[in-house]
Amino acid sequence: MVTIAPPPPVVTPNPLWYTAEAGTRFVRMYDPSRFDAKPIGFRNHGPHKRFDHHKAGEPAEDPEHTILYAGKSFAGCLVEIFGDNRVVQFGKWEIVVFEIERDLSLLELRGDGAMRAGSVAALCKDSDHSHSQTWSRYFYQNQFLYQESDGLIFGNAHNDELALALYERCESSLKLISNTPLSSKNLRSTLLKLGTELGFVIEPEGDN
Repeated sequence: MVTIAPPPPVVTPNPLWYTAEAGTRFVRMYDPSRFDAKPIGFRNHGPHKRFDHHKAGEPAEDPEHTILYAGKSFAGCLVEIFGDNRVVQFGKWEIVVFEIERDLSLLELRGDGAMRAGSVAALCKDSDHSHSQTWSRYFYQNQFLYQESDGLIFGNAHNDELALALYERCESSLKLISNTPLSSKNLRSTLLKLGTELGFVIEPEGDN
């Protein structure tokens, strides 16, 4: 098993950058019953997830460090939320499409990007999120090495689809396009198709 050493990196990083161009659309899922989540609201309670850059320690409100996770496809969002048990349960989940209104500069962690940033590719897959959270704080805080990045781009841990972790620096640059309950009948055929492709069980039809 590869070792994920903590920062600082052993050698000076030579990071790669990915530019997400203005007008590009991304997808995210959120549960409005958790942490007062909004369609394109950044979460200030943490750290919880892989690249949360909130203050280290027990999860708490941290208004200075907020984050939003997204992907390029509906399927990518489904596998990140339901990939562990492969059962899609509607609950209060909503599916959102948003557009970025300016170019975003994202630290590239796919391919050899994580190594060039000073770590290893396993950073994006390891189930112990404390390692990746520590590195995310380091990326965020050390602008002389990593610029003032808008966030990170990586391959998700379930099927390696494109995923984003966006820092609060770009919060004002997101425009909501659509917000649909996961249980909506309009999504049913897409869900069933993805369920077949991914080997997921889909909850019986919802009421919307």
